Amino acid sequence: MIQRSSHNWQSRSGVFDALNTRFLTFTEDYPVLSSIFNIDAFEVIMCNNYKKIGQNSLVSSFVDDYILERYWNDPTRYLSVFKVAKYVLSPDFSLLIGMPKPMQEWNVYRNRLVGYVWQCEGIKVIPTISWSDKSSFQFCFNGIEKNSVVAISNTGCRNDEQKKYFDEGFGEMIKRIEPRKIIFQCNKKYRSFYNDENIIFIESFWDNKRKQLKTK
Repeated sequence: MIQRSSHNWQSRSGVFDALNTRFLTFTEDYPVLSSIFNIDAFEVIMCNNYKKIGQNSLVSSFVDDYILERYWNDPTRYLSVFKVAKYVLSPDFSLLIGMPKPMQEWNVYRNRLVGYVWQCEGIKVIPTISWSDKSSFQFCFNGIEKNSVVAISNTGCRNDEQKKYFDEGFGEMIKRIEPRKIIFQCNKKYRSFYNDENIIFIESFWDNKRKQLKTK
């Protein structure tokens, strides 16, 4: 018997594969993002500012999670835009202190899987790394090759206690990954604490916004 909704099953729904299982071509729990060993000069463009992405762009994913959800919901939708860019950061889904551990692990997994899909399409992906407290060290560095170029952000640090948690993870990242270069979106009041010659500081969306307002 033909039902009235039968025509809906002739094409795949947008959430037919909500877990993105069609991209599981790897054997480990987390896909490993390939290393980028050298990095040239770039211009930072936010990932949702599609019209400004060009051949010299580093596409930043340090934005609110609700913006990043579109890349998980359809990892291939923006390939043509991101392929133009010089570098693209993997989606920085949040890891927060107090967030249930399975949710944190899920966000690390989503970060790596979307990055993996993009790099398989020829995009030069730079993995973003984030952490919460020491318990997240069990999984938050998974899927990153040693000596990679990586990207981090501490713009959410608002006080010394939050900075303490960040610094514990920063030290652990250095020990485990030994990154060749660190693209660092850093809270300006804390920049002087990080003097490693391998750090490349970038400004946040709001830093740039304040600059634009001052020049008007």
